[in-house]
Amino acid sequence: MDVPTALMMMKAALPPAIALAMYQADAIAQTYTTLGYLVAIISILGFCIMPRAKFIQTMTLNVLAVCIGSAVGLLMVWSAVQARLHTKPAGPPQPYNSSQSAVCAIWLFFQIWLVNLIKAKLPQFAFPTIIYAILVNVAATYGPQFQTTAQAESFIQRLLETFLTGLAIATGVSLFIIPVTCRKVVTKQMIGYIGLLRATLQAEQKYLQSLETSDIFSATSLTKESGRKNEKKQIDPSPEVQALKKLTAGITELHGKLYGDLPFAKREVALGKLTPDDFEGIFKHLRRIMMPLMGLGTLVDIFDRHAETNRWDAAHANEATPETTKLREKTVQEWNEIMQSIHEPFARIIQAMDQGLEHALLRLQFIKPPKRKNKGSDVEDTEARGDSIKPGDDDFTDYLQRECEEFGSEKSLKLKAWAEDRGVEIGDSFPGHAEAFAVPDEIKLEPTVTHRRGQRQLYVLLYVVFLLNSIASAVLDFARFADKRNQSKAKTRLIFPKKKQFSKWVASTFRTPDATTEDNTTVADIGGQNTVVYLGSAFKTKKDPEHLPPRNVWEKFGNFIRGISHLLGSPESSFGFRCACATMSIAIIAYLKDTQRFFVEQRLVWAMIMVAISMTPTAGQSYFSFILRVFGSIAAMVAAFLIWYIPDEHTAGVIVFLWVFVALGFYIPLKHFNLVIIGLISVVTATLIVGYELEVKKIGKELATSNGQPFYPIYELGPYRVATVVGGLFVAFIWTFFPYPISEHSALRQKLGGALYLSANLYSIIHETVLARIRDDEGDLTDPKSPGFQLSKARNKVFAKQMLLLQGLRMHSNFVKWEVPLGGKFPKKEYDEIIQLVSNLLSHSFLISYASETFTHPSLRDPNSAQWFQDFRRIVGSAELTSHEITSLLAMLSSSITNGQPLPPYLNPPEKFQLSKGLAEVDQDILSIRHISEPGYAAFAVLQISTRCINMDLEKLLRAVKKLVGELDFSFHIVSTQSESESASTDTLVRTPTRSSGRSKQD
Repeated sequence: MDVPTALMMMKAALPPAIALAMYQADAIAQTYTTLGYLVAIISILGFCIMPRAKFIQTMTLNVLAVCIGSAVGLLMVWSAVQARLHTKPAGPPQPYNSSQSAVCAIWLFFQIWLVNLIKAKLPQFAFPTIIYAILVNVAATYGPQFQTTAQAESFIQRLLETFLTGLAIATGVSLFIIPVTCRKVVTKQMIGYIGLLRATLQAEQKYLQSLETSDIFSATSLTKESGRKNEKKQIDPSPEVQALKKLTAGITELHGKLYGDLPFAKREVALGKLTPDDFEGIFKHLRRIMMPLMGLGTLVDIFDRHAETNRWDAAHANEATPETTKLREKTVQEWNEIMQSIHEPFARIIQAMDQGLEHALLRLQFIKPPKRKNKGSDVEDTEARGDSIKPGDDDFTDYLQRECEEFGSEKSLKLKAWAEDRGVEIGDSFPGHAEAFAVPDEIKLEPTVTHRRGQRQLYVLLYVVFLLNSIASAVLDFARFADKRNQSKAKTRLIFPKKKQFSKWVASTFRTPDATTEDNTTVADIGGQNTVVYLGSAFKTKKDPEHLPPRNVWEKFGNFIRGISHLLGSPESSFGFRCACATMSIAIIAYLKDTQRFFVEQRLVWAMIMVAISMTPTAGQSYFSFILRVFGSIAAMVAAFLIWYIPDEHTAGVIVFLWVFVALGFYIPLKHFNLVIIGLISVVTATLIVGYELEVKKIGKELATSNGQPFYPIYELGPYRVATVVGGLFVAFIWTFFPYPISEHSALRQKLGGALYLSANLYSIIHETVLARIRDDEGDLTDPKSPGFQLSKARNKVFAKQMLLLQGLRMHSNFVKWEVPLGGKFPKKEYDEIIQLVSNLLSHSFLISYASETFTHPSLRDPNSAQWFQDFRRIVGSAELTSHEITSLLAMLSSSITNGQPLPPYLNPPEKFQLSKGLAEVDQDILSIRHISEPGYAAFAVLQISTRCINMDLEKLLRAVKKLVGELDFSFHIVSTQSESESASTDTLVRTPTRSSGRSKQD
């Protein structure tokens, strides 16, 4: 366990210990006061460990929720008392009044439905709505006991005071005990981000070096299992590939977190050196490095596709012939020789990029500089240093620029020499026709095939070189940015957020949530998911075929009324109704005459509180969470026994041990925030058990039992508490399925449809970006009103959304195994395949956008190369590099998945365009080997490979979606009318026989 985690665990344990200690020192000993303190402890757990900006935002909403809840609660109990006063029978007052109970029940049902509707609609209100629900549960279940308005007012006042006291304790701990700012969190994330980039560069280098001796076509091949079913399974990839994929996944996850936390750091008031614009600039540079680096990771996929298309993988081992085996071995040998020849320049540029990232860390003071060897001397020994330049030096950026230029010239010479040795003539496409991969046996050894193989090798090499050049250029820009923001020369000052940032925060409070923006205050596991991605109004808003747009005030008012009805029938309203029914299934015990006393004695209000905390909208996660929460509650009971008996029931020792347990309990939410409720329930269960025993010890048994609750020693109270908590969890679990389950299956399908929709959205943006660059009408990219700036902003936003949505898809896919299988087996393999294909489309689409930046390259102004570049850009522009057909297909697939509708018949992927062949037909010289040094030449290779990969993925995607949703079948079948086969059905069209024999011919 690292030191920061330990400190945050200790900090999280302070509020409940302080609250109990305050109660023990309180001279006013009332049962309701202790109840309020325990409820307040629930409400403050986890708040104090939030970074400052997030804490202030959440705490503001929490205070508003407590105040509004208290006001509505007072109205509720007052109206219930009035119902009692107007319906009380003659004679002495009775403890039970049916009218008062009915009024409280109606108020409770309505408020629980409304507050959970808000929680489902606006997940950023997760914590405030839970606090509101706890307050309402307590007030509504104790409300039927009040006989006068004064009692009701006193109760609500004490409840309000204790809630606000708990929130005040959390505020003091957050702001003054080990304060943590969002700027600090974002800084650590940026340090981790740069560390992952450096590690990924080293992993890429190891992978490229492994290609010098290994079989490049067997890294992730498929093999056949030696079993009766002859099923396929996947071989574990090589260690280099495993490390690369793990680091790539880590960068993707951290990028999403940083994107969501950055707005909070920008709006925070703090002492520091980095301004909000500096944080934004650092993030943009990191993103510029990340994109080509992620693209470089697709090299594994490219070799995999090549092996699959040529049937060189292990899945087609039985089809291998001596000729194909010989050709495969020759290709592997050639690749080994190629990678050996470029080993040195690749290793040098990767080392230089790693040093460039280290230089940025040092300049921004994200890490401390290395200690000098000569500690006693203030001047570094220049003779010992020699001519070496180290990261952090003033002239390091010049050194990095020279390394980048040297890599560019050296790789061009090596590529030219390699191409000339093999007699490569650039003119055919890569990968070209499908038959270029599956060449007939009789022509496989012909020189034409050798030329084509050489062309494909050259394009892959140019693909790698272009991405390495792009990474190096991005690292160089980042190093220059760090030099300009040299923190060793900057002064610490008080930094205030800009007015625009503050107004965005206020506006985002009631905006539709989005995990990729500053609205990201959703609490994981409370809403049943880790990410909430707003796909835009176009995804769910449909044109109403029954109503024209409103044209006057009355029609607009009618639309408002219709909007209310739509809200009442929405999935969010359905979830709120479930929560209200689950709560009332327990609360009804408090409103019936024969069971009201039992409800009070057994403290069943805590079961209702567990329902408020633990209701989740999906079934699979409910299985998973329910099991963990039950085990956590049992473990908390055992811990409560230890907390009570180890210090021999001494109050001071009990509070200290409780603090230690709560600190250990917060290890779960700190390390696995998606399981925050599981850790919270464990801590709450132990606090309930220990807190009650401290209450009895403080006020005595007589006063503790004056409200009708019998006293239980801790060895009896513990099982009672656990039974109450587990009962509440079980009720929430049941109402997740009843009357119909909202399963992980449907959640996964809906999110997958959203991911395909975002893929269509992203490709459409990239299409317009490529066209704008070809036409050279992007404008000034620094101008927020220019087309290029707007396209870049939209592109980056959709890219971040898609990455977060893919994470959510993988999470839902993992939770599917926790559902009880009813009916046919869930096609998890098909869903995982589609998720991977969507991820591939994301990578290659962004590579097209990245490579198209060369259309605006500064060399256009160079007279020596401007003519070639202009011709190249003109020809590519006429070649329709991107197509709206791809956008249409992705949108159609999204609609079919989302709505469960079959695809239309005869739907085919867009026609493949052979880019290099098309260019050669227009101009044979445009791809001549002498132009290999042109910046657009390597970009062409990236465009060629990426478009080919997208076409292949679209074919697989269309087949996979057809398996899931099917395809409309309008085929015409003709069968014999005299056939007695059971295959004939009402779905078969029958043609009446026309011949006298009475027999018809079956087609």
